[in-house]
Amino acid sequence: MRRIIVFLMGVCALVASCSKADKDPKVIVITFDGLRWQEVFTGADSTLISDPRFVKDPEALKAKYWKPTPEARREALMPFVWSHIASNGYLLGNRNKNSLMQVFNNKSFSYPGYSEMFCGWADDERIIENDPIPNPNVSVMEVANKDPRYKDHVMVYGSWESIRFAVNNERGGFPGSTAYEQNASPNPSPRLKMIDRMMESMYGGPRGGERPDAFTYAYAMETLRNDHPKLLFVSFGATDEYGHGGEYDKYLEIIRQTDGFIRDIVETCEADPFYKGKTTYLISTDHGRGNGEKFKSHGADVRGANHTWLMALGRNIPAAGETENNGPFYTKQIAATIADLLGLDFTPGNGVKSEPFDPSYYKEPEAPKASATFPAIKAAPKGHGVRYTYHEGPFMSVGEALSSPVVAKGTIPFLSTSAKRQEDHFGFNFNTLMKIEKTGLYLFSLASDDGSKLFLDGKPLFDLDRDGGGFAEAWIQLEAGFHRIEIPYFENYGGENIEVGLVGEGIEVENLPASMLWYD
Repeated sequence: MRRIIVFLMGVCALVASCSKADKDPKVIVITFDGLRWQEVFTGADSTLISDPRFVKDPEALKAKYWKPTPEARREALMPFVWSHIASNGYLLGNRNKNSLMQVFNNKSFSYPGYSEMFCGWADDERIIENDPIPNPNVSVMEVANKDPRYKDHVMVYGSWESIRFAVNNERGGFPGSTAYEQNASPNPSPRLKMIDRMMESMYGGPRGGERPDAFTYAYAMETLRNDHPKLLFVSFGATDEYGHGGEYDKYLEIIRQTDGFIRDIVETCEADPFYKGKTTYLISTDHGRGNGEKFKSHGADVRGANHTWLMALGRNIPAAGETENNGPFYTKQIAATIADLLGLDFTPGNGVKSEPFDPSYYKEPEAPKASATFPAIKAAPKGHGVRYTYHEGPFMSVGEALSSPVVAKGTIPFLSTSAKRQEDHFGFNFNTLMKIEKTGLYLFSLASDDGSKLFLDGKPLFDLDRDGGGFAEAWIQLEAGFHRIEIPYFENYGGENIEVGLVGEGIEVENLPASMLWYD
């Protein structure tokens, strides 16, 4: 069956490629900031929608968005996506159906995601912050604006202040408006001027770095009518804002609202002879976010924060629907796809071109192999728990933490920073025994914010000893019995996190539970 599906998808892609000689193509890119694939493909999360820590009125929210099946839930949340895009375009990224897409960068936060998306590669050494500063890399939007076919017809509107810097509109010479900046039109219509006045009257005082999505939507809609850009990037930001705030109810509501924004953009374009039948719509996100309580977070140390997705609709897009058993795909391919659709010669700054998206693409994953084997050790456990020593100071490495005086020591039920005595600038040295019930191959992982190292049975396994920490994983062979875990850890400032995950032989946990941990 899979071969038949892939064959048909390939035929669709071939037919689409034969029409790429169409004249005067247009591309509109729309992004949700930090929208998880789970909501896109399965609708409201069963755990979060019922949790009063994340939802003010769970019953009222469930009345709107909770349905008996994932298909019904996603249709309630994103009706335009599932009634129109799924029927006339395609979607990538449903991991429940083995459709795999993710960022290529190792940061899993916004500026690196947008840079990868439009510059076509992951510049992990230079793109390390979210600050609104010019991107050292050339974006596909800059290249488009240098092409005579698209010059002065490239524009960007974004809610978040750093969006236009990520695509380099100033250096590229094309208009852009983000945060509380006014409209970017060279010849603004009366409606655009009215939107300017409305935003100024409503938000005339001190303002942050992100405007309400409703203004970005209004600017984009009137710009489509007034300026007719041939390449337009529209970036919505509220999903990430509500995600960070732990406001799952508002997160769902803004997804539903943005689905309506997308519908209006598509319907407006397809009613305009300038765009009708000539426009491709690409819809995606810059990063994912965590599960459960980690829903509020994303970054290198958060599992799933690297997972992304894509929707494509319009000119030269096969009607493949919700795809499965394909990928892996990467966010960096969006730049290559834009270039392919517009007929641009675009080479990313690293000199390596990516392939445009092909929903029939599938690379068989390699069977996992153990990077190391760990026999069980002799141990005399006394009870469940994790022993620790606690340290305080402005540490920037685990060595600095361990060389400082011990402030406190004790036992906690599982790995966490719950025994901290201040919010920032502290460290721990954790020591525990992990009991494995069945010999086998396991995916072992460490998520850390800030830095840490992990030693298993006295051997170094993971090194995340840096400000910001990160995430690391490895396939290892574990013999049934006890295995010693030692983790020196430090927290600089901001968020803190320490988790050891395990998958294999009937176990799948993001952080080892107390039932598996012992002290001696």
